[in-house]
Amino acid sequence: MGMGISTSRFAMAFGATLAGLIAAGAASAQAQQPPTFRCKEVIIPPGPDPDLPKIAPIFHFTTDLSENEFDCLAWQDLIYLMWPAQANQRGVPDPYRKLGASGPTVWESYRTADTVFLPQGRDPGPWQQLELMATLQPSLAQQVASGAVRNLTQTTKVSRPVMGTILQNAAAFPPPILNGISQAGGGTLYDLNGFPVYYEVAMDKPQYDYIRDHQLYNAYRQAVYARTNVISLPAGTKDNPLGAVEVKAAWKVLTDAERHSGRFHTIQALLGGAKNTVTVGLVGFHVFVINGVQGAWATFAQMDNAPSGKAPTSGKFNFFNPNCKTSDGKPCPVNVKDADPGQVVQVTPDADAATKLNTYMHYILQQADAKTPWQYYNLIDVQWALDPKVLSGLTPPVSVPLPNGTPNIPAPNKDFLNPVLETFLQLPYPPLLGRLTPGNSCLGCHQYATTAAVGIQQPPYATSYSFMFGRAQALPTDAP
Repeated sequence: MGMGISTSRFAMAFGATLAGLIAAGAASAQAQQPPTFRCKEVIIPPGPDPDLPKIAPIFHFTTDLSENEFDCLAWQDLIYLMWPAQANQRGVPDPYRKLGASGPTVWESYRTADTVFLPQGRDPGPWQQLELMATLQPSLAQQVASGAVRNLTQTTKVSRPVMGTILQNAAAFPPPILNGISQAGGGTLYDLNGFPVYYEVAMDKPQYDYIRDHQLYNAYRQAVYARTNVISLPAGTKDNPLGAVEVKAAWKVLTDAERHSGRFHTIQALLGGAKNTVTVGLVGFHVFVINGVQGAWATFAQMDNAPSGKAPTSGKFNFFNPNCKTSDGKPCPVNVKDADPGQVVQVTPDADAATKLNTYMHYILQQADAKTPWQYYNLIDVQWALDPKVLSGLTPPVSVPLPNGTPNIPAPNKDFLNPVLETFLQLPYPPLLGRLTPGNSCLGCHQYATTAAVGIQQPPYATSYSFMFGRAQALPTDAP
C-alpha cells in the first residue's frame, strides 16, 4: 500500500554513501565478509559524475508496510538530516561535501520551535530570516541564528509552554495518557557528571511554511483556523516530494575524554542562557515524517547510553554506573526522575530488524569513513499506522484524539521508548512488575496533541499529531 512518505529527503545522503563514499573503501571491503540487509526501496541513481554525490530521489515514492522498509527509510532519513547543509540555505544539503564535514547539518539549520512560536504570537518572518540574540556578541549571535551553535534551554522532554497547554486542556486527555506525558516530560535526566540532558525541537521548511501561511504561530489564529479547517501538516507528493518533518534532539555535556573519543556527533552550545559555549554530544534523536495520515516515527540513540534489558554489574555507559550505591549501600534506583547522577536502563531492547540493519549500516558507514561517529548510533525502532486514516478526510472542527490508524506498536511485549527521551516512562523496573500502560508510544501520545490554550471558553482542536502548536502565544487584542 502506498504511504506517500516524503522519501526524497532520505535520498541524497544514502545514495552518496553507497555510490560515492563507499567506492573509496572498496578494497578493504573485499577483505572481509560484509553484513547484508535487504532495503529493496533503495536504488542508486545514475549521474554524469559518479564521484560527485548528488541530490536525487534514489528510491520509490511508495513503500510497503513491512518493518524492513520503514527501518531502511529511517536510517536514510537520519543520514540526510545529518548531511552538511549549504551555507546560507536552511535545510538544504550540500552535494559537494561529505557526511561529517564541518558546519551545521541539514536539521541543525532548521528553524527551532523557539524561533517560530515567539512571545505575544508575533510573526517569525521568512524562513531564511536570522533572529540575532541581543545579549550575545554579534559573531556568536550569528552562529546561534544559523544553527552552528545551539542555544539550549530545555532540560525536560516536554517544554514548559507545551506542558502548560496540556494541563489547561487536561480534560481532553485520558488519565493514562496524561500520566504518561507527566512521566515523560516532568523530570530531568542527569548524566553521571551531574549535568542535565538538554532537548530541542526543530522543523523543516514545508512545516514552517504551513504554520506561517496559516498564522498558526499565534494561539488565537490557531483557534480561528481550526474551527473551519483541519490542521494537517503537508505530506510530500510525487511532484513535490518534500513534506513536513519534525525532529527532537537530546544533547549531553561531554567530558574531555568523551570529546576525543570520536563516538559522538558534537556541536558547540550555550546552556541555560550562558554566554560561553561548551561541547555537547547527541545522545538521542526522534524523527517524525508527515505522510498525510498518522506519520512515521523513528527514534535513534547513541549506543553507549544505557544497558539494555537489565542492570549489569560492569561496563561503561553515559547514563549508568554499575558501581552506584545509595547511602545505605544498595544499588541506585534506575529510571527515576531527577536522580543525580541518573541511572538509566533501556527496559525494551532495540527491535530485532533494527538491530540487523544497524549492523549493516555501521559497516557501510565505516567503509565510507573509519572514524565516523555515526557508527556508534542505533535505530531503536520505527512506528507507523497499519491501517492509515487520511486527515484531510476529517470534518472540521476536529477534536482529539485523532485516529491512530492501528499502529504496529504497541504490540504484545513491544514498546516504543527511547531511554534518554522517555526515560521515566520505562517504569516500572524491573519489567517483571508488569508491562507499561498500552499507548505509551509516540503515536499513542501524539494523537492527543492540541492547539494552544487560549481560555476556558475555547475547546482545544487537534494539531496533526504535533505538540509543537501548544507553544503558541497571543495578545488579548488578538482574540477572535
